[in-house]
Amino acid sequence: MALSTAQRNRLPRSAFVYAPKGSPRSSWRYPVPTRAQARAAGISERTRAATHRAALSYSARRTTMGTPGRVRSVVARRHAGAVASVGRSRGARGTARSRSR
Repeated sequence: MALSTAQRNRLPRSAFVYAPKGSPRSSWRYPVPTRAQARAAGISERTRAATHRAALSYSARRTTMGTPGRVRSVVARRHAGAVASVGRSRGARGTARSRSR
C-alpha cells in the first residue's frame, strides 16, 4: 500500500532522503520514515517497510535523482530488519569463478 497524500504531508523533512532546505515539499524525494515518524504520521509498520523497499527500487532507476548508495545507507540505518535485503546484488562478479587451464 502506498502513502496517502495526507500521510506524506505529515512526515517531517528529516523523514526524506533528499529534502533540500528552501525547496518546496513537492520536491522532497524518497520518504524513509523511522518507526516514531511513521507512528506520528499514521503509517502502519507494513506500509513503512513498503516505503523503504520503494525508495530502494526508485533510486535504482536511471531517470531518478540521487544515488542508490545514499538511499541504501539511509534505509539500512532506519530499518534494521531490511539490512539483509538492502545489500547489493553480487551477480556474476561475486561468485566463484571456474579456473580454465
